[in-house]
Order: sequence, then C-alpha cells, then structure tokens
Amino acid sequence: MEKLRFKFMVLGSTDGKTNLICITSIETPDGCIFEIPDELKPVSKHTAILSTDIFTKIKNSLKKRHQSRAVWIPLNTELRKIYLDEGENVQFGEQYLNEITGDTTPSQNNASNNAPEKKSIGKTAERFLIEKFSNKTSNADQWISEFESECDRFEIIQDVEKIEILKHLLEKQCLDWYSSMLIKLTVNSEWAVWKENFCETYGNKGWSQVKYAFSFRFQAGSLLEYATKKERLLLEVNKQIDTQTMINLIVMGLPDYIMDKIDKETVKSTASLYNEIGKHEYVVNRKYFSKNKRTAYDYKVKSDKIKPCTICENLNKGVRFHPEDKCWFKQTEEYNHKRINSKAVNNSVIDVELNNNDKKNE
Repeated sequence: MEKLRFKFMVLGSTDGKTNLICITSIETPDGCIFEIPDELKPVSKHTAILSTDIFTKIKNSLKKRHQSRAVWIPLNTELRKIYLDEGENVQFGEQYLNEITGDTTPSQNNASNNAPEKKSIGKTAERFLIEKFSNKTSNADQWISEFESECDRFEIIQDVEKIEILKHLLEKQCLDWYSSMLIKLTVNSEWAVWKENFCETYGNKGWSQVKYAFSFRFQAGSLLEYATKKERLLLEVNKQIDTQTMINLIVMGLPDYIMDKIDKETVKSTASLYNEIGKHEYVVNRKYFSKNKRTAYDYKVKSDKIKPCTICENLNKGVRFHPEDKCWFKQTEEYNHKRINSKAVNNSVIDVELNNNDKKNE
C-alpha cells in the first residue's frame, strides 16, 4: 500500500477542560477502516505523523472540539514500518488494529468519544453570560453577536442547536416571533436566515435608546449605582466606545458640586472613576438629608402661619383659610354693617364705663 487515510478529530481530554487532536481511525485504499485504541488516539503518540507537513495543515484546520478531517498520507519508509507489518496488516503500538465492520462500532470513552457529547440545551442556556433578550434591549445586533460568542464558548456549532438554544434566551414578549419563525422556516433551517430576520425585526432604527443613554443623569440615590447604569446603557448602544469618552459622559451626568470634586487627571479608567465617585457618596446623602429636614421644618412653620379667617368666622361662613386682607366678604355690605354695629356697641360700652368711673370719682 502506498498510502493510508488517517482520520483526525478534536476531542476533550480526561478532565474535559482542554482539547486534543486525536487520530481515531485508519483507512486502507480498499475501504477497510481500523480503529485506534483510546489510549493511543492522542496525536502526540504518533510522532512520525507530527513531523509531516500534512499535519501542520491539519492542525491549522481543526479549531473547535468535534471537528474532524480525514486525510490520505503517503507512506514513506518510516510510516510504513510503524503502521504496516510485512504482510501489510494495519498495526500501531505493537498491536494489530481492530477492523470496524457493520457489526462493530468504535469503542466509547468519556474522555474521547467520536460522537459529540449530548448537550442539555436548557442547562447550557442558564450558563450563558448574557441577559435574556427583550423588546427593551437597546442593540439587537450587538446582543446576537454576543449570543454567537457564547455559543462558540459552549461548542454549540450546529445551526439547529443555535436555533434551539435561542428560545431559552428570549423573554416572553419575543416568543411569538420565535414560534412564527418555527412555523415558517422550521428548526432545520439555516442559522444565518434566523439571525438576519432577528436583526431586521428587533433592530432599533430610531434614536430613542441613544438619546436615553447619552442624556441619562443622576437624580437621587447612590452615585455609584448611577455611574454603573450609565456605563451599561452606553455599552448597549455601542460596546466599542473608547474609555475616555465613556468617562466624560458619566461625569457629565453628575451634579456640578460632585463633578467639581473629581480630579480629571487622576481618572484614567472607569474603575478609578468609580473609586473617586465612591468617596463623595456621603456628600449626596448629607445634602439629601438636609434638604428633607429643611423642607419638613419649612412646612411646619408654614402650617403654623395658616390660621382661619376671622371675617368668615364672624359672618358664619364656616372655617376658611386665606389671608384676611384678601377675604371676599371684607368688601360686602354685610361685613361693613356688622363692623359698624360692632363699633357702635363698643362705643356704648365705653360710654357706660366712663359714666360709672365718673360717679365713683365723685
């Protein structure tokens, strides 16, 4: 035999944390396939293969777990001696390899399995480090890009798997769109079509989200909570925003009396900005407390000054709270009549008192 076909596959190591390029089987030109034992599958065991130019191309072609390549490799003297005996029986590691037939399936091992590991879609979705998408998410293009990055991190490569797991990362108001897409395209359609439809449906063509993010300012509460929320809003609009612009926009939303306390030269990152902001939390709390206290005092003084109108009381118009000089009844005849009678009565009383006093003096 002049050549053998080696099947290379990226498999997980025994701890499952790293990837290994392995040779899983060897095929002869007449179509016979021989299985490599689990302990001999790592390509590091096949030193003669490692030194070939073909392996360099194979290594560059295999980037993700469970990717595979089957490549014909011409046999030089060294390779022939390693993989074939004198009778051209396929061997490796001082043993003959088992032929894979219709009744024989490759041995399975937890560390190296030719078939992709069964994934629990729901549990995997719970481990995604992105928030669920909703109508309130400001940037659909950015979110779907982060979704694809998480799929790569969890080795979700097949289109059908991406479509299945997408359902677990949508809020309820977006599930009608998902159901409609399933009816129109089915789960076996191309992921690129789903992605394009998603971005077209939820892509925000207006400026409302941008305006809200840039104009968001501190109102009350914690300065640090304001700053972190401002950063999140700006990143949702544009995650490529540079650090200095981010710092400037956060600071511009602070009250002037806090902004003036922050040294611009010492703030080189958002972390250092947050450290500076945290130093002035007490100023906001004290100002807010003093404002509330002063308001309560002013309210008490104001309430003390408000007294019932005596004009309305004298005219039996009920208890009314307004300044007496602005009382409507002050200009009426009824009021003037009572006021004149009151003066006459008072004068009579004074005359009687004066007469009594004169008689005593006599």
